[in-house]
Amino acid sequence: MKTPRVELAVDSVTTPVGRIWILCSQRGLREVRLGDGEAPTAAEGRRRGISYVKRPRWTDATRRALERYLETRAPLDDVVLDVEAGTEFQRRVWDAARRIPLGQVRSYGDVARLAGAPGASRAVGNALNVNPVSLVVPCHRVIHGDAGLGGFAAGLRWKRFLLEHERGQLDLGMGVPKRRKRA
Repeated sequence: MKTPRVELAVDSVTTPVGRIWILCSQRGLREVRLGDGEAPTAAEGRRRGISYVKRPRWTDATRRALERYLETRAPLDDVVLDVEAGTEFQRRVWDAARRIPLGQVRSYGDVARLAGAPGASRAVGNALNVNPVSLVVPCHRVIHGDAGLGGFAAGLRWKRFLLEHERGQLDLGMGVPKRRKRA
């Protein structure tokens, strides 16, 4: 018996640093891809058990929300998610990141505490690295405790662009980095 394929509609929004691809089910946003890559292909879909379909009614609200965000810095709080991926811990991290207000940043340690796992900064970074709906779960707003940018799955060019877009500059507002004491 053949396993039914998941249907996902695909759309995109163009930015100064590349396209933002959105993949939506009938229930909401399933995946966001940042980058210069091409649209998801049928071959990729087959490997993943997905049929890409043309359903503007599934993507229109999310696309419009992204366009508003890019034009006016409007928050993406109203985007409906349909994320099936993630462990319980990853979902707690993604929920904590989603509570970071637009234009602000938090450290990996801050997010670990918000997710109920103080001291799990590295695990937070790993969870954010596999976040399927970046922008809406704003992992770009999570930085190192010393105000360094940290990593970003789509690359630091995207992280810097998103932070500059939201704040109008790249002053992360976390004070002067602490100097390490010499042993």
